[in-house]
Amino acid sequence: MALIKCPSCNKRTSDKAKQCPHCDYVLAGRSKDDLEREQERARQRRKEKLLSQSMLALLIAIAAFAYIFLEQPAEDTWYAKVSYSLLFLGLLWFLVNRVRLIFNKRER
Repeated sequence: MALIKCPSCNKRTSDKAKQCPHCDYVLAGRSKDDLEREQERARQRRKEKLLSQSMLALLIAIAAFAYIFLEQPAEDTWYAKVSYSLLFLGLLWFLVNRVRLIFNKRER
């Protein structure tokens, strides 16, 4: 009995299992082409999810920057602290997702 990666959820499961216990993807009776096609679909879904998260993070960072630029809040107010924090977290989240996208491409 060997452990294989499920082509749908990418988690480890037994090669004797008829379906994945994590995502209920049917493994039995599938050809190698079907399994490869499902792996490609799962990889594409992960890529789209990461791209959506990247755009959300960038939108948060841009909105925080626009608030800082237009309103110019005083440095010691909580408005400024929240907007600077959102700007930093949005940019950090964006960069982390971009690195994750690069690793997703190398996974092939």
